[in-house]
Amino acid sequence: AEYMGIYQYQKSSNTKYIMGRTKANKENSDKPAPPKRPLSAFFLYKQEVYEKVKQANPSSKMTDLTKIISNQWQEIDEDSKKKYEELHQEKKKEYEESVREYEDKHGKIERKRKSKKSKDDDDEDEDPKPKKKVKGNK
Repeated sequence: AEYMGIYQYQKSSNTKYIMGRTKANKENSDKPAPPKRPLSAFFLYKQEVYEKVKQANPSSKMTDLTKIISNQWQEIDEDSKKKYEELHQEKKKEYEESVREYEDKHGKIERKRKSKKSKDDDDEDEDPKPKKKVKGNK
């Protein structure tokens, strides 16, 4: 697989992306995956500093590294944050433009929400809103 940038792999020039494909795109292989939303300012910061933090804390788990980076993000000054927020705004404009192009070519993007799994389908007789559980006495 050939690496083509962050989280985008391709087998060859005539195949679709391996990563980032939705179920709908697997069924309709003629329609490419819609553009992905841009990373937030925090995640842009995290991408930049992750390796440095990982080298400084080699035995830490990924979740611990993310906590460290999150604390650093909260402590940096507004001017430093502004750099990442401006970058996010640039990426957001590019995303909105690519969405417009995608919708012009392939129609509106279908955003499917994950449905909650029900235990049994025959529980339709019950109230739609179950009673709240009470934690101890107040």
